[in-house]
Amino acid sequence: MRACILIPCFNHPGTVAAVARAAQAHAPVIVVDDGSTLALPELPGCTVIRHEPNRGKGAALRAGFARAAELGFTHAITMDADGQHFAEDLPKFLAIAELQPDALAVGVRDFFAAGCPTHRRRSNAVSTFWFRVETGVRLGDTQCGFRCYPLALAQKLHTRSGRYAFELELMVRASWVGTPIVAVPVKCSYELNQIRQSHFRPVKDLAHITFMNIGLVLQSWLVPCSLRTEWSFGERRGARHVIAEFFSENAHEPAKMAGSVGVGLFFGIVPIWGFQLLASLWVAHRLRLNKAVTAVAANISIPPMVPFILLGAMTLGHWLVTGKRFEFEPMSNTEWMTTAKAHFWEWLLGSFALAVLVALVGTVVTYGIARAARKK
Repeated sequence: MRACILIPCFNHPGTVAAVARAAQAHAPVIVVDDGSTLALPELPGCTVIRHEPNRGKGAALRAGFARAAELGFTHAITMDADGQHFAEDLPKFLAIAELQPDALAVGVRDFFAAGCPTHRRRSNAVSTFWFRVETGVRLGDTQCGFRCYPLALAQKLHTRSGRYAFELELMVRASWVGTPIVAVPVKCSYELNQIRQSHFRPVKDLAHITFMNIGLVLQSWLVPCSLRTEWSFGERRGARHVIAEFFSENAHEPAKMAGSVGVGLFFGIVPIWGFQLLASLWVAHRLRLNKAVTAVAANISIPPMVPFILLGAMTLGHWLVTGKRFEFEPMSNTEWMTTAKAHFWEWLLGSFALAVLVALVGTVVTYGIARAARKK
């Protein structure tokens, strides 16, 4: 294992030299001057990369990763150039890189002890929430720039985001491909001059991160794990392969396949029009079922089937409430509306009862077919 310290820098002439000097006591240092408009001091002993003009933190990190790999390093520990991070925490990252070379080590700050501004704590809480939704991983800090990246992973992962969104997308995709995420408690400083030097654009960068999170959430909900892994590594195949992956997710498990059909049929019948597909996909995601099969089954409520579903729900509900058969008679639209209002609760009860009944039948039948197919 050979690790280096990577410091992206944009207009931090007063702090970058001290940060680099403290880091050099632990490992070689690479500084990426990302188009600074203020002259930086000399950085003796450091490998310096210069960008013209400013390209954003994502581009700076990509360039630093590439140079580190060219120099033969296996890991890059990133630090901010504003002095927020402390070099005394570097041995923690070096130890993890030695013991768990395939892990992504992420710094976790104590915001209250460091006096972190309220708006930054809130921003981190929102980011942490979406990271958990996208990956299922609990992490107390998803915006800390103090991290240790395995370079083979960082260069292989395919990310589209730039600037500050790059680090979060890379971490999400690393989790999707099975990379262990290790939390490392670190100290940090929030002095007034450091806060003023922040180059985070509240509107543009927040909008960029928001749209990126929407895309990642949709992928985590809808796209099979196998496809997310392929796409995270930049692999793209034809439509036939994509469709096959959607329908083959968990298809080897009869119980999962049967559950997918049952969930789809249930939500396709319950009267939550406009939300039936979304609700079925959310439950399928939570239960790790085949979402493509669930979506197909949820479409049982297509227009030609609606009259039969309504009729079945009304008949079943009336029988459950009164023990009698519901008598249908020809009637005008006005009379039909009056009748519907009078029997609303019977219809509602019948809808849920019919949904449960059809879902159970679909689940049992699908399980039997899937078991037989598996034996063959």
